[in-house]
Amino acid sequence: MRAFLKRDGISIGIILFLTCVMTNPLVLHLANAVEDKQDSLLNVWIIAWVGHALITAPLNLFNANIFYPYPNTLAYSETLLPQGLFALPFNLAFNNTILGYNLVLLASFFLAAYAMYLCVFELTRHRGAALIAGTIFAFNPYNLGNLAQVQLLSFGWLPLAIMYLRKLLTEDQGRRTTQGIISRLASRNSILFALFFSLQALASFYYAFLAGFAVALYIVWDLIIHRWHRSTVIRVLFSAVMIALVVIPFFLPYLQVQREMGFERTIAESEPFSASLKLYTEVSPQNLLYGNLLAPRPPIMLGGYPLDNLFPGVIAIVLAMIGLGAAKNRDRWFYLILFAFAFMLSLGPRLFLAPSVSTDLILPYHWLYDFFPLMKALRAPVRFDALVMFALAVLAGLGFQKATGRMPNAENRLLPTAFCLLLTFFIMLEYLALPAANITPVPVWAEIPQYVRWLAQQPPGAILELPMIASDPTQPLDLTTQYLSTYHWHTTPDGYSGFNPPRRGEIAYEMKSFPNERSLSLLQKLDTEFVIIQSKQLGDWNQQRETLGHVIGIQLAQQLGDTFIYRVVHLPSSAALAAQMYLPNPAAPNQTYFADLIIRNRGQSSFAIKPTDELRLFAIWSNGTRVQINAQMPLVTSSVSIVPIRLTAPAQPGNYQLQLQVFGDGLGPWDLTGNVTVSNGDAIQQALVPARVALYSTLKTQYAAGETLALDLTWLPLNKIDAYYSVSVRIVDAHGNKIAAVDREPMGRTFLWTPNVAVPDQFTLTLPPNPSPGAYTIQVKMYQADQGIDALLLDENYTPHETITLGTFTVK
Repeated sequence: MRAFLKRDGISIGIILFLTCVMTNPLVLHLANAVEDKQDSLLNVWIIAWVGHALITAPLNLFNANIFYPYPNTLAYSETLLPQGLFALPFNLAFNNTILGYNLVLLASFFLAAYAMYLCVFELTRHRGAALIAGTIFAFNPYNLGNLAQVQLLSFGWLPLAIMYLRKLLTEDQGRRTTQGIISRLASRNSILFALFFSLQALASFYYAFLAGFAVALYIVWDLIIHRWHRSTVIRVLFSAVMIALVVIPFFLPYLQVQREMGFERTIAESEPFSASLKLYTEVSPQNLLYGNLLAPRPPIMLGGYPLDNLFPGVIAIVLAMIGLGAAKNRDRWFYLILFAFAFMLSLGPRLFLAPSVSTDLILPYHWLYDFFPLMKALRAPVRFDALVMFALAVLAGLGFQKATGRMPNAENRLLPTAFCLLLTFFIMLEYLALPAANITPVPVWAEIPQYVRWLAQQPPGAILELPMIASDPTQPLDLTTQYLSTYHWHTTPDGYSGFNPPRRGEIAYEMKSFPNERSLSLLQKLDTEFVIIQSKQLGDWNQQRETLGHVIGIQLAQQLGDTFIYRVVHLPSSAALAAQMYLPNPAAPNQTYFADLIIRNRGQSSFAIKPTDELRLFAIWSNGTRVQINAQMPLVTSSVSIVPIRLTAPAQPGNYQLQLQVFGDGLGPWDLTGNVTVSNGDAIQQALVPARVALYSTLKTQYAAGETLALDLTWLPLNKIDAYYSVSVRIVDAHGNKIAAVDREPMGRTFLWTPNVAVPDQFTLTLPPNPSPGAYTIQVKMYQADQGIDALLLDENYTPHETITLGTFTVK
């Protein structure tokens, strides 16, 4: 230890000093503040969960306490496993997950700087060059602009992995080896390379891809310039096997989630998160030296954060150019290649000169996205700037080594040391932001709300806090609720992560009507023990509280200040379901065909399902074709639900019988049959809407030419409607000809309608001045204009109709 401190003590002290200064004023608020209440608190929760799970139920690491009852919910974002292990003793010792998180954040900067220091020292044997490289790699504007996202600061294991990979590939060069098989396999360098690469992969799966890219490129480059010994091949393969054994078990839940949920990023999604050429010339407005010159005014916001500022600094660029042009180390060519590839990939699928100035030039990222499936999990090509700065830092270290080697009396350490400290100071000035970190206080220790402490004393169970996270889209995202769960660890259907499960929004939709009967039925199905209501955040709390006092199925358990905790009473369901099938005609041969399952509830209570429940169906065509399909019905069925069933029509025209066998948890089985005509031409496009319409104004039996009809309609949505529909209210003659019509969206807009809440609407139609005498009919027709789809409404018997007749009259 004494030799270590004598050798690296000054450099470590400088790195610690830079870590505190460059993240100012965070070091003064380690125990009670974070960058923001969005990604910072998400990462607080992840790191705390990892530590909690590893000491309580390690086999359930990925079954985190959010988005109940979905499995593997930790895999909806980063795992942050090394960070969780680092924070665990602090979380346990101080009962403060904010402190543990902030120590992880500061340690990420220190690790990046010191790991790069070691990597470049191994390359140059020059401590000044190593310190310069570590400063550039750790404290550049890209890192300082992502203080809310600790996963993007966790790149410190890569320099160590590259360092030991280089040692691994060079340890047998220039000599024959007579080592035994064990020594050839498990050399110190092969083990350490596998260890540090695995730590990098587990620290951030986003950066696992970047690290894998850098390592693969290094291996290819080394194969080109060196002849490998057999022992080298064996050791590389041994390291690869070790990495696979460590990383793959943690990677499998991500693959499972991606397969089951369909989580992937489109190429179009990546464009806003790509670097532009202009971003490489910009710094943050808080930058001390360049803020008035190079900062965007105003900053462009995306996803609640300003775009990354990627200016690497004048000193880093100059030193890298010196290192590239004058250094004799052959590794500089690898870092040039890595820099070039990473820079191109950071620009994304299409070249942008500035964030809003695009070109039609397709870049290599687009081809890599098409070729490599794992790219579909990445959203932000700009993250490749981490590799840009990695390569630039090494080249700058080589440049500093070359520059000091030409100094007079270079063997005297005083002048190179003074030059190193001076350049480190000026690099610090180039990167320094005042303040670098936002200070957003969050409750800790005595400030933890009483209801959280009360929950911590209760047996494990599911809870739901209202209002739910992100319930008000006009307000900034606040994950305080999720952070506070680190002090009680109850499961909840709520949550927030990098991806959200597809039906979480449907739960939030139903809870907006709490405490109606639909929401209580869903809460029971979700195994909810307690509902926690933050009354100050509910504008109509007094009315809700009065309603809750008369609702069967929920009881007040505790009132702690403005927080009300209700116990959900689990009652037997009295739902009674029946099913019928609607088959549109005609279908097109061998094309997608949608049959509609109409599920009616005739019971006294709503029927609810878990978001993970699915219907299992067997579709049997009369030509012998049999397919199995899974489908999802709405979470709550109070009166009726419509379930579209995606099928493929038979390949040959003709008349067919379709048999549909339906199975599900708590419903069916049902065996339904119907007839489908398959004919050449376009298939009919229809959508069933779970709604009815009625005319409540008095309709005269006779009207005169030119007279105006004021029609009072009432829409009754029978379940959640997942699209915006338009409606045509029209007058047609005996031959079906339209003589007057009004087309518009119905009042309140269909997507926003609340199930079983009537929506009044009024239409005014005027008869033409000279209509033909005879009988006329008032009809309603619903449609989806942008999709060209007819929407069918239900009548009193829940039978779908393309047009609903509201009444008839005559004109004389």
